[in-house]
Amino acid sequence: MNYYDQHLHTFLSFDSEETFEHYLEHRPTFLVATDHFDLANAGTGFKDDIPNYHQLSEKINQLQPQTATTILKGIEIGVVPGQESMIMDYLATHPYDLKLVSIHQNGRFDYMDDQVLTMDKFKVATMYFDQMLQVLKSFPDGHILTHFEYGLRRFDFSAQELEEHFEATLRQIFELVIQRELAFEVNAKSFGRYRNAPLYEYAIPLYQSLGGKLFTLGSDAHVAQDYRLLFPEMSQLLRKFDVNQLVVFQGNERYLTDLPH
Repeated sequence: MNYYDQHLHTFLSFDSEETFEHYLEHRPTFLVATDHFDLANAGTGFKDDIPNYHQLSEKINQLQPQTATTILKGIEIGVVPGQESMIMDYLATHPYDLKLVSIHQNGRFDYMDDQVLTMDKFKVATMYFDQMLQVLKSFPDGHILTHFEYGLRRFDFSAQELEEHFEATLRQIFELVIQRELAFEVNAKSFGRYRNAPLYEYAIPLYQSLGGKLFTLGSDAHVAQDYRLLFPEMSQLLRKFDVNQLVVFQGNERYLTDLPH
């Protein structure tokens, strides 16, 4: 099995208008869109942003007979502490093949909002990593922990600052990721657009030092031309740390695949 993109968005996300058909033009062996699920989303006026499951199922039923690509169901779950039972109730009746776990907002603001620029960057990062740690303890589902540095994107953080101020918390986070057999995502938006490749260069060996072995690449595409964005560059970074395989998740099954070139 060739590795395929495990983080992308379609018109079923509040922040994308992309179609499944355009992604299928890339002719992947498997296609899985991971559209946003965020309850009381601070980034959209505290609305419940829930991808339309019926529409997803209908779209797959429409397209599957027309393509050799196997189309799977995916979701990106933004978790705020206190929402766990509501999210689990939803997932119990809406099965997905791939579930990403993300920290986007804290019930008051999204970590990408301009509001964070009025705050001390270390305070914001502390809030963000503490929330991530709490979510990993209290939210029992998911396959992949996405963009570990999302809450730092509006600031300039160095790897040295992560080591000096947050390594103890990151160790706890990665220990839970390993314990729960989640994968650690290298995210193309983080890597490229937000220039946080040095933070991954710090985090990857830290995760490995604790026993972490499961990695994924995600483009976080919101338009089809970003499918597999920066995969060669992110693969090169992983090879630097002797990572030669990635993991893909399909429901209760997981498979190791060769690192793409």
